[in-house]
Amino acid sequence: MQMSGSGGSYLGPSTPTTSCAALQFDTQLASPKAQVVAQLSVNDILDIVFAQTGNQVVSALWKGAEAGGIVDPHLNQLRSCMSQGEQYQARVLHVSGGQVRLRVYHI
Repeated sequence: MQMSGSGGSYLGPSTPTTSCAALQFDTQLASPKAQVVAQLSVNDILDIVFAQTGNQVVSALWKGAEAGGIVDPHLNQLRSCMSQGEQYQARVLHVSGGQVRLRVYHI
């Protein structure tokens, strides 16, 4: 039996196609807080949460203290998933001075 229709290319560049559970990306910590960043090591796990100051700001917390913010092309999808109750963490990939690379992933 043959099925008609076009091939399976559903990955449009402007539309998020990744499910909330599969959402994962590497990003740089934005506005890093020096006192918190100084405590970070590679493979530390940070909690990704909405900041208290506003529901649209997403922060990375280390032991309850804000390490910095998340600013990334995936941010709108991350916010949307978090608004639906999905939870995310970030693993520290690299620390160089005040620069911190993170991998954000679903938990």
